[in-house]
Amino acid sequence: MHYVTADEVPMNMPPILVPNGSSTLKPAYKHLVDFHPPGVLSDPIYRPLSITFIEYQEGDKLGFFLAWFSMLPFIYIVSLCTLILFRRDIQTIMYFGGFFVSGIINHYLKIVFKQQRPERTRDRMDFYEIYGMPSAHAQSFFYFMTYLAIFVILKSQMPGSPNIRSIRHRFFVIVQFIAAILVAYSRVYLYYHTIAQVVVGGVLGTILGCIWYYFVNYQFIKYVPFIIDRPLAKYLLIRDYSPIPHIIHFQYESEYSEAKRCRERYANYMKDQTPSDIP
Repeated sequence: MHYVTADEVPMNMPPILVPNGSSTLKPAYKHLVDFHPPGVLSDPIYRPLSITFIEYQEGDKLGFFLAWFSMLPFIYIVSLCTLILFRRDIQTIMYFGGFFVSGIINHYLKIVFKQQRPERTRDRMDFYEIYGMPSAHAQSFFYFMTYLAIFVILKSQMPGSPNIRSIRHRFFVIVQFIAAILVAYSRVYLYYHTIAQVVVGGVLGTILGCIWYYFVNYQFIKYVPFIIDRPLAKYLLIRDYSPIPHIIHFQYESEYSEAKRCRERYANYMKDQTPSDIP
């Protein structure tokens, strides 16, 4: 079989029209006439990252709303990475490490259970894992919310009356719980998981959040002073806030005071730079 090359194209060949006929193409015909043998340019198979690929029925406003809630684990992961980048806190790093532990457990549990997703999702298996027990979204987000709720209650008490602290903490925990429920419900509503799959994922995430919090704050914490004193940790500016009580209030007060001092120093500097009036 002979394949036509660009050199064999007649010089008086008329211009090739664009499909809509509105204009002509420049005479660069090589990519149009120098075809490769069949199979040479066969398209590879591309798979989207399933945690970011959410579909909902067109016109379904509730589905659109829940699709954004289904994206919350991914949004939370990005926010957590940003927090780690700027805080370098070993507690936050270990908190994020629990997410990877959760992902590994979820992956192997799906292989063990081998329970398929709902019927409607099986038509889109090119985009998702074939197994859905337990739900990775529900498991990861319930892990995040459980760990954070325990941390807020035990480690982030604000100054003030106990009643005010209790109301603030309860409100924060309730909001987290509602968000986790909506994430789990979105996976069922959008036909990515069954109710049993999100319930098992939520229970596993809650258990893992409790276990991981105990491990980090009662076992791993013993080795933190040794870790942060290593040259590599100092080079990366890794720090430990766990010995500081009322950490959120402490950071607010210290950063507010430092920012105020910087503003005052800048104002004094600008005042010194202003030329004095000459009589």
